[in-house]
Amino acid sequence: MAKFPQPRELNAMERALLDYLLSADFPGCETLRVHAESVLAFGDCGCGCGTIDFGVVEPGQYGQLVVEAYGTGLEVLLFASDGKLTSLEIVDYGDARPLKYPSPMGLELWVPPKTRPKAESQS
Repeated sequence: MAKFPQPRELNAMERALLDYLLSADFPGCETLRVHAESVLAFGDCGCGCGTIDFGVVEPGQYGQLVVEAYGTGLEVLLFASDGKLTSLEIVDYGDARPLKYPSPMGLELWVPPKTRPKAESQS
């Protein structure tokens, strides 16, 4: 991720996509919706894919996938850690660059199932 000289407000397309992802019902969504009201973009991927970093965790650490949206040839993944948004990742399977920022229209939301805790071994 390339860091911006100064954190910036989300642009209208980033905000629309984030709001769409956060319209899903999943554990912790209310906390993330509150955080989203004041979240700033701290950096981007730099390759033209549209991925942005919210600056909450160390570079290279994304947190946990909380919700995803997918459309024809692309996926949009939202990551969070400890009740804070960490990144919004755009995956384009056509590798078009620069990628036109996806609109929520035509995307389908998907909430990943929670991983079940491993059963403790009995001694």
